[in-house]
Amino acid sequence: MAHADDATKAWVSAIPKKNADGNVIEWHCKYKYTLAVLGKSDYVHTFDKNITVSPPSKAPSAYTQAELLNLMNKDHWDDMFNKKYAVHIATPVVETIDKSFDVSSLSAS
Repeated sequence: MAHADDATKAWVSAIPKKNADGNVIEWHCKYKYTLAVLGKSDYVHTFDKNITVSPPSKAPSAYTQAELLNLMNKDHWDDMFNKKYAVHIATPVVETIDKSFDVSSLSAS
């Protein structure tokens, strides 16, 4: 199952840097994923990315949210969220130290 498909996604910010003509030359975007975890607090991850727009061809208001997501490579964000979420919900490895172990109980050869 793709966890990113079940996550709530929301824009945190999209900040354009413009040239003298008012066209976007770079976007600084933050996009947040939130997904409930059974028995734990929600898992939240915010992606933060700068992307250069070349050639600069339009004003910030001429972009759509879908277009920004495409520029930011949302498919990659989904994949990374899935991997991070899987680590978050995984059962931690249990490690123990046996201080009472007697090395002399091992065969010498």
